[in-house]
Formats: sequence, structure tokens, C-alpha cells
Amino acid sequence: MDHLYPLLKSVTIFFLLVIFIQLLKRQGIFNDSHQPVFNRLVTELALPVTIFSTLAVSQIHADQILAAAVMFFAIVACCLIAYFACRAMKLSWGMTGSLVMLAGIGSTSTFAYPLIRQTFGSNSEAMALGLIIGEFGACIPFFTLGVPITAWFGSRETMKTSEVLPVIKTFFVSPIFISFLLGLIVSQVPIISASLNSELPTTFFGYFANGLEILVAISLGLMLKPVQLRPILPLFFLIVGLKLFLQPVLVLGGASALGLSSLSAEILVIEAAMPSGAIAAVVAGRYGCDGALASALVIATYIVSLVTIPLVTYLLL
Repeated sequence: MDHLYPLLKSVTIFFLLVIFIQLLKRQGIFNDSHQPVFNRLVTELALPVTIFSTLAVSQIHADQILAAAVMFFAIVACCLIAYFACRAMKLSWGMTGSLVMLAGIGSTSTFAYPLIRQTFGSNSEAMALGLIIGEFGACIPFFTLGVPITAWFGSRETMKTSEVLPVIKTFFVSPIFISFLLGLIVSQVPIISASLNSELPTTFFGYFANGLEILVAISLGLMLKPVQLRPILPLFFLIVGLKLFLQPVLVLGGASALGLSSLSAEILVIEAAMPSGAIAAVVAGRYGCDGALASALVIATYIVSLVTIPLVTYLLL
């Protein structure tokens, strides 16, 4: 609850930045060709450096892994509910695969981490906790379990088999995962960890961390486009209900049942309240599921989340 006001302020600032980028795009300063550049600056530079510098000077505790487990099971529950809802509506396998992934997988790396850092400031414990929850609770399970499941739905839709190992391999050699792994290793070596906590490395890494929020805002501002919701309105409400409302409730219930700290509960709720992840839409389209539907719903949940994130955190925290 102590961080509710900073969180509301962070979402408001982020929302204003996104609007500003949209205005610059309308003025012709940015265009769609710039989005891949800023996406790569986030995922291959600013975010990996921030992940490594945060974890390298942090202490890893067992309750952080427990919090990640809470996130994982909340994601599984939402995915299962989405599956049964899709079967009840007699949707195609391609649409089902897309909706199942979007109901569980959120924009952890591209939205949650910058928001947590902006909200909690220099509190490395909060950021480290967010990284552990995000990577162990969402990212690694998605690429090891979610991608094959998506490919299975896609194969039922197209009657073709897909190679999933290249995508899984790509994740485990990506800058985000490598920086996460290196950060965990360095955190267990006191001499190196202490040296990275000195003034020069802190200042150096601080430049990247301070630029992360604006890079993410630019990337999101360039991604957002008008969406025709009327044809997909029932599916939109399904994903919003599961991803933006039910998942935060589930993680808060899990945190309370296991007696996790208030900080763990806050970070869990923030990460669970994130909009559906763009990576889920990309994977859905690549493996024969309904990529167009997934992309439209991702954009829609991003827009709606700018309202639901403050609302959910106010009601739950």
C-alpha cells in the first residue's frame, strides 16, 4: 500500500509519455519503421544491462522463487480457463491457441520491469524480486512449455507440424536470458558483486537504467494503433477479464495463502496486471494460430491496461 501512490504516478507518467510519442508520430518525427529499432534497443541493450546490474548486486532468497511459483500457477490457471471458454464457444484451434497464450502471458520484460523500477526507485530488492518472478514465473515457462503448446494448437489448425526448438534456443541465447543468468552467477560471488556496487559501475549502469523507461515508452507509443473491437468484443472481454483482473486476484490470493511479504504481493500484483505480451502474439502467428487476432488483442489490452493497472492495484493493494 505504501507504494500505491508512486505506482499511480508512474502509470500516469508512462501514459503521458506514450501520448507524447503518438503526437510525435503524427507529426512525422517517428514512423512504423522506427519501432523495430527501439524494440531492439530495449531487448538487446537497456533491459539486459538493467537486469544484470540489478541481479549482480542483489541477494537471492528462497521466498523469491516461491513468489515465482505463485505467478506460474496463476498463469496456468488463466490459460486453462481460457481453453475451456474457447471450447465452449467452439472457436477454431488457431483462435484457441492465441487466446490461451494471451490470457496468461503478460508484457513482463517490456512493461513490468520499467514500471517496477520507476515505482520503487533505487530499491534493488524490489527490482530483483520482479526479475526473479518474471523470468522464473513467466518467461522461462513460456518458452519451454508455452511455445510447444502454441505450436500444437497451430498444427491442429493447419494440419502441419512446426519446429519449436529454434524459438526455444533463441530465447536461451538472447541477451535478456544471458544477462539474467550472468547476474545470478555474479550475485553469488561476493568480491565481484561488491565491486559492482561501487560508485563508477553504479553510475555507468544507471545511465542504461534511466533510459529504459523512455525507450519502452517510445516502443509502445509506436506500436499502438486503432483497433476494431466490435468483431472481437466477446474475446476482448474474455482476455481482459482473465489477464487484467483475474490473474492479479489469483497471485494476491497465492501470496496471502503462503504468507509472502507485502513487497512480494505488490510485485506479483503489478506483474500480473500487465497487458498481454507482444511475444505471445508473435509466437502465435509464427506457429499457425490466429496472429492477426492476437496482435489486435495485444494492442487493445495495452490501451486498456493504462486504466486497469491503477484500478486493480488500488482495489487489491
